[in-house]
Amino acid sequence: MMGRHYLAGLLLAASILSGCAVVQKPIPATSAIFEQKESTVVVAIEKMPEPGQVMLGSQGLLDIVINRANAKAIVDRLQTQDFSQVSGLPQSFRSGLESRQIKVVMIDAALDTETMPKFTEGSGEGIALRDYRPLAKQYKADKLLLITPRSLGTVRSYYGFMPLGAPMGYIALTGQLVNLSTNKLEWYDRVEVQTAALGEWDQAPEYDNLMKAVDESTRGAVGRLRGSFFMEKASPTAAPLAGGSAPATAVSTQ
Repeated sequence: MMGRHYLAGLLLAASILSGCAVVQKPIPATSAIFEQKESTVVVAIEKMPEPGQVMLGSQGLLDIVINRANAKAIVDRLQTQDFSQVSGLPQSFRSGLESRQIKVVMIDAALDTETMPKFTEGSGEGIALRDYRPLAKQYKADKLLLITPRSLGTVRSYYGFMPLGAPMGYIALTGQLVNLSTNKLEWYDRVEVQTAALGEWDQAPEYDNLMKAVDESTRGAVGRLRGSFFMEKASPTAAPLAGGSAPATAVSTQ
């Protein structure tokens, strides 16, 4: 039974990178979003996941135990990593909306979407999975801008207990704009960025180069998600220095 649970976790982790489990395709933002000056947008973020290492590849139960034990030092270090750029995304989106003369209401606490009912009056692409319509009355808002941090930390591939490469910085985020009258999506994007460390990565206990790669992935993912919504190009990052991180690589989710 436990083996099935581990297998399910691995399949879920694999889908994070491959995108094979994604039903909803990206919905690009349009200028019409920012022309509706009378709209009020409620901005929220879901609970931040525990920083950790996504482990991909073919692994048995014993392999997983070994690989998790070997990754523990990295995971412990990730607990002290600064992910405030991700947690600060609601304020960043708020500033961008207000600079376009759109009224914003903030939900200060993390939104627990798991406690919200699924939307049952329609399904398929372009429809939010959860029924967010009650938020319209609760916050006197027309739309919901929801940010979902899906993975924070690193990723590494394995064959059994053998690593197939070095761990890489890895950040996965989702953003969506929901019309609270219809529960339809007006913008939807999934951003995944992975970055290889430059130079030696196995520098326990601080893992300086690997954490720089995590930082690079964080900056890249945050910039891409915000740029997707506001239809802006993410600011280019500076050329990496020796012992820093390799250029971030966006992972397609389509």
